Amino acid sequence: MDTNTIKYSLRKYKLYVIFGPIFKSIEVIFELFTPFVIRYIIDEGISAGLENNYLRIIVPGIILVLMCLLSFGFTFVCQYLSSVCSQGFGTDLRNRIYKKIATLSSLDLEKIGKGNLLTLISNDTNRLQLGIANLIRLAIRAPLLVVGSLIMSIFISIEAFLILFIAVIIIAIPIILIFYFSSRQILKVQESIDKVSSLSNDDLAGARVIRAFNKEEYEINKFKKLSNQYYKDAKVNQTLNALVNPITYLVLNTAAIFVVYLGRDNIFANVPLSAGSLTALIQYLNQITTALIVTFNVVIVLTKAQSSRERVNDFFKIVPSIQDGSITNKDIEYDENELVKFENVSFKYSDSEKNVVNNLDFSIKKGEKIGIIGGTGAGKTTIIKLLERFFDVTSGKILFKGHDIKDFNIKTLREQISLVSQKTSIFNGTIKENVLMGKDDISDEEVVEALKEADAYSFVFKYEDNINHEIVESGKNLSGGQKQRITIARALIKKSDLLILDDSTSALDFLTDKKIRETIASKKDLTTIIISQRATSLKECNKILVMDKGHIVNIGTHEELLKNSPIYKEIYESQVNTHG
Repeated sequence: MDTNTIKYSLRKYKLYVIFGPIFKSIEVIFELFTPFVIRYIIDEGISAGLENNYLRIIVPGIILVLMCLLSFGFTFVCQYLSSVCSQGFGTDLRNRIYKKIATLSSLDLEKIGKGNLLTLISNDTNRLQLGIANLIRLAIRAPLLVVGSLIMSIFISIEAFLILFIAVIIIAIPIILIFYFSSRQILKVQESIDKVSSLSNDDLAGARVIRAFNKEEYEINKFKKLSNQYYKDAKVNQTLNALVNPITYLVLNTAAIFVVYLGRDNIFANVPLSAGSLTALIQYLNQITTALIVTFNVVIVLTKAQSSRERVNDFFKIVPSIQDGSITNKDIEYDENELVKFENVSFKYSDSEKNVVNNLDFSIKKGEKIGIIGGTGAGKTTIIKLLERFFDVTSGKILFKGHDIKDFNIKTLREQISLVSQKTSIFNGTIKENVLMGKDDISDEEVVEALKEADAYSFVFKYEDNINHEIVESGKNLSGGQKQRITIARALIKKSDLLILDDSTSALDFLTDKKIRETIASKKDLTTIIISQRATSLKECNKILVMDKGHIVNIGTHEELLKNSPIYKEIYESQVNTHG
């Protein structure tokens, strides 16, 4: 992939980038000649008297109108090209960023941070969009207007040109200094807004927890501290930028006074300037003033865009920590006695010295029902993360159908595994659309069948629009148990070789949990891994792995573990005694 993302994304819009400034340059030429036409009207038409001079007013007036219309036309085309290019570029870039995110592992995403990713898609992309728009519309226009106005002033008065030229030089020095310090301050402002964005996302996601623990005031103060820091950084930046206009107007208005004085009594050549020439010079002076201010603002926009460009390109330079393998055939032959095999597997996070799981050795046959149980932090869910290749093992090997899972194309591997995670993920859309995430080329009848198997049919068909019932953001119009049953239906409809239920029935009552387990147990060829805190949910498994502190401490059937595993026996008896 081309890491120079901006250049890559602009390739399809190169004609817009080329022709936009060309049309804008033509518009500037008309704008530069306008004061000369007005000068002619004043000097040759109005000042000379109206008698027999109408043509000297009407004809240049018509020319002036035509120039304005043509200028408008060229400006309109430039604005159109700029809008299409910048908006198209922004859309393409967002799509590429989102596509890149999809290729990154869970570890990569954790390192980058949710707040930074959201900033890339929104704030940074918007800045680059604005930068492209300004580049096409104004980056050529403003400097060309300054230089053109200076050149045109030569034809009116060399002395006036010298005054304007000196004024531009005087303005340029403080503006360059302001730009230098402002560009450095922009980076601080960006860092501050990243922190505010990240905290906002965390607080919105954890709003219930914050309220449950009465931590609203603590989080408000925390946010206020970051917000105040952003205010301080932004204030410094805005203060620097605010100096530009006063300095520009002060110097150029002083220059205007000299020009007017020159027009009254030309102290250099003793040739007074005409009213038309003086008016033209004042117009050029106004053009220079506006152009200088616009130039500075464009430079600030482009500086911000450059900062965002570097962040975006750095993001695209990230090499995913999990790479695709070459196996794309999911129907490969294998020994059915070992659908899955863990060989001395250990794993630790890159920023940790301690393993999360240690020396895991076990195998799963096709059609087996495997249970995994253990206390919080025992490493149960880590097994699933490694099997799905959300993370890669630190040492050891995981085999799937006799091959190292690293040799599989990731898409091919995950097509063969259905996962229902402990945290339900429900998306905006209909119930049917959520189920179809498992497999999209199936009929409504198959959707209904999957909902029945997940014991979701009863509540889904209470809605008038049943499977077409709309689910709001994050499934807020569903209970926890209803969301879990929809996610189970989503996994069952996939009809994969391996089904993983990661504590996915925790929100269900015991009767519903039992019904779903019986349905899954009836699928003889379906290999299932069930992670659960309920020992009673694992009683019918072919074997159960008991985990403690990252180790498998016992493997056996329910009856064997009651005899040989103190940890399993303690869990089971505490739950049986609790629930009678």
